[in-house]
Amino acid sequence: MKNIPLADCTRRMGAPADWNHAEQGICHTIEICDRDGWMMSGWQLSEAEIERLRNGGYLWLSIQGTAHPVISLQVA
Repeated sequence: MKNIPLADCTRRMGAPADWNHAEQGICHTIEICDRDGWMMSGWQLSEAEIERLRNGGYLWLSIQGTAHPVISLQVA
């Protein structure tokens, strides 16, 4: 998946200050649109990812930490 540019982007989020790209992997900067208390970003699946979903694959949501925030995951 890749983060898509947002026409109404209000800010960009990068890696946390203590992020170690060599140990934890690359953490890219994403565009965020702040709207009604939500931070929204847009994502586009590759053809290979779409095919895996068609064949019964799952969409995973991973959140670092120990408390799960309120989230919304949808197809637009």
